[in-house]
Amino acid sequence: MKLSKCIVLLLALAFIAMVAAGCTSSKTPATPETPATTPAAHAPAAATTAVPAAATPAPVTTPACPDKETLTGSWDSREVGYASNHDVRGEGVWADAGPVPVTLTQNCWDATGTFKTGDCDGKLTGKLEKTALGAFVYSGTYTSDCTTGADSSKGTFFVTMAADNQSFIGSMYKTCEGCYGPENNFPPSWWAKKNP
Repeated sequence: MKLSKCIVLLLALAFIAMVAAGCTSSKTPATPETPATTPAAHAPAAATTAVPAAATPAPVTTPACPDKETLTGSWDSREVGYASNHDVRGEGVWADAGPVPVTLTQNCWDATGTFKTGDCDGKLTGKLEKTALGAFVYSGTYTSDCTTGADSSKGTFFVTMAADNQSFIGSMYKTCEGCYGPENNFPPSWWAKKNP
């Protein structure tokens, strides 16, 4: 009888050990116990609502200054009038047009200047740009203050530099009602060559 009590006791202990270890068999599938805490490495990622970052503007890149000050210096310019064929190579065209001395000062891509024609003193304010073909274009605004106020004017200008940067051609467009502008496609009437 002692043996049977020992066997029953051993079976009871074995049963308790199996229950404690989760190795029981039943007709319904056992569900694994969920540990009280899940290790951080196995924890599911917390659902987060993506907050868009504040839109930061793309950095503005300023092109490096030109290698040399293309415009700085004294220029012999002429306003070729409407009656001419606008071809400076034509006989007498350059000589017949009255000189308009221009002095320009370039600072990186900005350039300012002065000019004198008759009793008028003018100022130029503009920017130099490089085109896709490598030519320089200088454009901006001008004012011309004359001793006779009615002769004073203001407007815009646009010139294209020659490949050697020693001459330019372009036009000045007076701002006024009924005045012509770049949309009229007139040939360039302002010619200049750099003084040595």
